[in-house]
Amino acid sequence: MVRQIGTFLGKSILLAEKLFHKDGSTFPGKFVIKLFPSYLSKLKYPKDVIMVTGSSGKGSTTTIIANMLRNSGMTVCHNLEGSNMIRGIASTMLKHVTWGGRIPEDAIVLEVDERYLKEVTKYITPSMIVLNNLTRDQPPRQGNYDLVYREIEKGITDSATLLCNGDDPITKQVSLRHPKTFHSFGINKTEKDFDTLPTAVPDCAYCPHCGKRLNFKWYHYGTVGDFSCPACGYERGNVDYAVTSVDYKAGTLTVNGDVTISVHPLLLFHLYNLAAAYGVADLMKLPKDKVTASLNAEKISSKIYTELEKSGRRFYAINCKAENNATYNLAHYYTLKQPGEKVLVMGLREISRRYSHFDMSWVYDLDMEALNVPEVQEVICAGPYAADFALRCRLAGFPAEKVKTMETLNGLAKALKRTTGDVYGILNFDYIPPFLEEVNQYK
Repeated sequence: MVRQIGTFLGKSILLAEKLFHKDGSTFPGKFVIKLFPSYLSKLKYPKDVIMVTGSSGKGSTTTIIANMLRNSGMTVCHNLEGSNMIRGIASTMLKHVTWGGRIPEDAIVLEVDERYLKEVTKYITPSMIVLNNLTRDQPPRQGNYDLVYREIEKGITDSATLLCNGDDPITKQVSLRHPKTFHSFGINKTEKDFDTLPTAVPDCAYCPHCGKRLNFKWYHYGTVGDFSCPACGYERGNVDYAVTSVDYKAGTLTVNGDVTISVHPLLLFHLYNLAAAYGVADLMKLPKDKVTASLNAEKISSKIYTELEKSGRRFYAINCKAENNATYNLAHYYTLKQPGEKVLVMGLREISRRYSHFDMSWVYDLDMEALNVPEVQEVICAGPYAADFALRCRLAGFPAEKVKTMETLNGLAKALKRTTGDVYGILNFDYIPPFLEEVNQYK
């Protein structure tokens, strides 16, 4: 009865929202879950239910996986809108569920908030859980990565196949507790890696198993790389699904030495997303030719990365998640690896839409020191928190004349006329559209 009434009410609300052009809200799921807390457990699901969680890259990875499954001939239920908590996932199920209470697609692919995995797996049993990474993300909400990891642990079911980032000493803890179901993905050493710790604020300097200091042969970013513990033997070792080589000139990567994928741009976090998707495909025994063709067709979302030319000048918009130093630092390193003079534009309008804290402490975890090089001609800090970004630049040793501030991005096109070189907008998602509007006005 719960299933039938819940489905009727949820679908009725969805229809009403569609009539009033409110399609996409989480209200239907919120309403049904409030009325019937066990509603999701009453539905009938397909055999393949893949959940992707972690600090960053969940949405991109689920989209790549969903596309790959479809291109392999499967039908897919996917929370594409990114509503990744229990009410949003319930709304997604309501859009797909039949009147008989069955999800008719061949597979379900869900982006799941890392703190809410335990709430989702209480009602929906996953066949596979993908753990991308864990960083010091959204400190006021998350606290620290140890707390988040413990929350994720509560959501891991014994029957689920686990696919985790093997380069990350935080996520690889899963192998200690679930060795029989554990598989890993990662990226082998590339020509762009760091031989010494690239940041003064490491995420995981000590072994999560025994507490001794970890050794590193090399780093991709932060403390993600080839790690090992001299005391207990906890280590990266060999990963099951590895990006074995990256050809920066050709714009290609090779997975497990035999599958070549064309990628542009070669953003490190996108390479991780592709490696994770390849691992999912292999574990599901999907046809390799269809998987390879699908991954080669993947284009990074314009919401995350946009590259264009105006009046003979190159402009780049890179979406970085606020309150997450790792995403900003990866954008910094990508920018520095590009040739020529550069102008950087940094800023955001909103820190978070989930709570009212105005915490900017994460800005001091950014590796601004790396950007203090001659080829960076100027840094323009914009928005309500421009002074915070500017102060961080000054603390990193930037000369005062290299750091400018703007209350908003209005007038950026005009301000850029005094500069030369390529322009990199390293911005939170809410400042990407106004940045691109200004770029389009540049003459």
